[in-house]
Amino acid sequence: MPDLVPLHDLRASDAGTAGAKAANLGDLLGAGLPVPAGFCLPISTYHAVVTPTLAPLLDRLTATPSPEPGSATPPWEPMEQIAGSLRSAVRNLDLPADLRTELDRAYRQVCPNGGGVAVRSSGTSEDTTDTSFAGQYHTELGVRSLDQLVDAVRTCWASLWEIPAILYRERAGVPHADAAMAVVVQAMVPADAAGVMFVTPDPAAPGDPTGPVVIESSWGLGEAVVSGQVDPDRFVVSPTGDTVQRTEIGSKSQLVVPDGTGTTLIDTDPERRSTASLRTEQVTELARLGLRVTRHFGAPQDIEWAVHDGQLWILQARPLTRSLALPPTADWSSPIDGATWARISICDSWLPEPLSPLFETTLYPRLVDRWRRNWSGSDRLARPLVPEPMAGSINGYAYLRLDFPLNRYPLRTIMLIVNFYRFHLSRLESHWRKVLLPHHLTRIAELGRRDLRHLEIDEVQRVIDEVTDLSGIYWAMLGGLAWYWNVSELLLEKLYPALVRPVPAAPDLAQLLQGHPTRTSEMEAALWRLARAAEDKDASDRGFTALLAEYGHQVYQLDFVEPTPAEDPTALRAALDGYRTGNAPDPAQRLQTLAERRDTELARIDARLRGHPARRQLLRLLLRLNRRYAAVRDEALFHFTQGWPIIRRGYLELGRRLVADGRLSRPEDVFYLTGDELSAELRADEPRPASWEKTVTDRRDLRARRRGLIPPPAVPRDMRLSFAGIDLKPVAFLGQEEKSGDPAERHSGIKGSPVSPGRVTAIARHVASVQDFPKLQTGEVLVASFITPAWSPLLSIAGAVVTDTGGTLSHGSIVAREYGIPAVMGTNHATKLIRDGQVVTVDGDRGLVY
Repeated sequence: MPDLVPLHDLRASDAGTAGAKAANLGDLLGAGLPVPAGFCLPISTYHAVVTPTLAPLLDRLTATPSPEPGSATPPWEPMEQIAGSLRSAVRNLDLPADLRTELDRAYRQVCPNGGGVAVRSSGTSEDTTDTSFAGQYHTELGVRSLDQLVDAVRTCWASLWEIPAILYRERAGVPHADAAMAVVVQAMVPADAAGVMFVTPDPAAPGDPTGPVVIESSWGLGEAVVSGQVDPDRFVVSPTGDTVQRTEIGSKSQLVVPDGTGTTLIDTDPERRSTASLRTEQVTELARLGLRVTRHFGAPQDIEWAVHDGQLWILQARPLTRSLALPPTADWSSPIDGATWARISICDSWLPEPLSPLFETTLYPRLVDRWRRNWSGSDRLARPLVPEPMAGSINGYAYLRLDFPLNRYPLRTIMLIVNFYRFHLSRLESHWRKVLLPHHLTRIAELGRRDLRHLEIDEVQRVIDEVTDLSGIYWAMLGGLAWYWNVSELLLEKLYPALVRPVPAAPDLAQLLQGHPTRTSEMEAALWRLARAAEDKDASDRGFTALLAEYGHQVYQLDFVEPTPAEDPTALRAALDGYRTGNAPDPAQRLQTLAERRDTELARIDARLRGHPARRQLLRLLLRLNRRYAAVRDEALFHFTQGWPIIRRGYLELGRRLVADGRLSRPEDVFYLTGDELSAELRADEPRPASWEKTVTDRRDLRARRRGLIPPPAVPRDMRLSFAGIDLKPVAFLGQEEKSGDPAERHSGIKGSPVSPGRVTAIARHVASVQDFPKLQTGEVLVASFITPAWSPLLSIAGAVVTDTGGTLSHGSIVAREYGIPAVMGTNHATKLIRDGQVVTVDGDRGLVY
């Protein structure tokens, strides 16, 4: 059996045998930095003890093909069963007697007084410049006996085969057969305060790894900060390490402490919650240590640290896998002098994230232009009144122009208003159902049958252009229909409290909107039937393929940089697995229960309002209108993105052609070119050296960093929109109010719309994109910027949902009510205030999140 290796004997060059985490710690010890003593079970130990047992299961996992970007119906092996078998096999291993003996000796040497140890993973691909695997593998703190140590080692090894780690390896291109793990055992630091430190590159000096130092700190062990269980203190220190440039004091309402058998989470003493967990001199000393670590490795670092009795300790250090760590400085001013902008219509719930360059310069302006033409009338009338361009972005976020010079052209403005209402009051629903929708579906189906791989480049472009135009025409009609469901929603929300005032203990409005069948409930019923079908794997695969063909076009967001469910059916698989294991209820039964509860309340309200006939009739009318247009919305939006899989396949095919010519590194890089840049590349006669790698990398990183920004609903924030002295801004924003971004709201309650009743306290889980879907566990609070139809299966396992955007009739609200889970939407900034892993309370009755 291989010998255990003391950390002080390791150097960075030993990453291949001890993993990067252990090797980095040994290198820092050798450089004289304060690192707790410890030892390492090298990777060879894993191979000797674990690998032989897992070989048959690894063959099954390796044989599972990964979905290819752009493919319409990717193969997808249900991994959870294989992964569960792998984890069980590891946890049930008996360690050889000589290894247990050596572990006992090394453990006693590291903590002779029984102070406990920390047991951490050190995987083969962990903490590298390309892949951090941060949070993917296991850490055990406060281990105080040999038996606990043996269990902790096995648990670390088993965490290689958790589903998030498996998916992370697939996305990073790391073969499962190459996965192995060393384990680091270190003396436990009983921290008075701890946290993380990021040494970022200097933006003013390219190539210099030492820029501003960002420190996040809290009382107790650093686990509370790393896992997002607290709102930590934040300090920003100058690149020289001697000046604290900014201090933000968090609430630190809880802290992690050792409890004799591990760790536990306890409440912080009230007087310490708003007290800085580090003194100024400790902040600067810690920053200087971070700069030493960074200069030692020659690259920006992500460092975990602790302080005990005034002594600072470095617990681990890993390279930052992104070239920049700090969010960019956000200048929320108009890029066009005098222009005003708003995140309305297509911009908020459909485009909640920074736009990809290709989407921003192709499909997005086409959608807006088609929509504008429908209500503005002739170009002769529109040209002086409708600003050009009407669509744009600020800090990457989608906005629409609202600087209409209405008062300068009063007669033309009246004509524009007449055209607006002429369009919106025409027979839109009838035209959509009888003319537009049949043509849209027929032509999309015809184009979808074309094999783009065998078409010439100009033919592929023509397919993309036609689908783009079809989608623009369809969206233009949706813009007219949306006016009906938005206005009916707003009227019902505003008038309902007054209408039911005579009714004692009147139910929340959201309860009266529950229990209606939708496209989503149809999909959930299909998943339920599939989960309950016979155990014929071929039949199950065929059923799932058919389900993807029917529902796989619904997008996670409108920007086609994200894959469709047909490409990555993670959410559908999660719901299917939940139904198979019995963790999720029968959707049909749930819908029936909600409908019965709704009808009971409606009957009670109706009976109570018999003495108030005007109130009774108006409420009936408003509920009928909302139900009608909710159904129209459900059906219309279901078909809107039918063309997205074709557009993505088309662009990825063009990307593959450019990769073959040496002009791009990966097909997906095509989404980080503008439309004009892509056209120029495709017209080039001779292959050229790949010149886009740095541009693509920079744009991808910038988009990722901009996700941390909070785009204001209006730019400038105090914009005005009026005609003849009448304020039109409430009409344009349909009653939307900007909520403040004050961090104090974490304690008084983040405000939003109470769209689905109930109250739940659970762990909050941030889900930013399809890559995060596996993170959500049954019963957790789903926290997202938005919810589109493709997210619906996630709500079947969520305990509650909180979003930045959305209202009573938004898709997420409808689905939350169907599932009977509390939901608060339209908070504007919940994703920025709620930390991943934090315990929150969602009050769907009052529209508050604590």
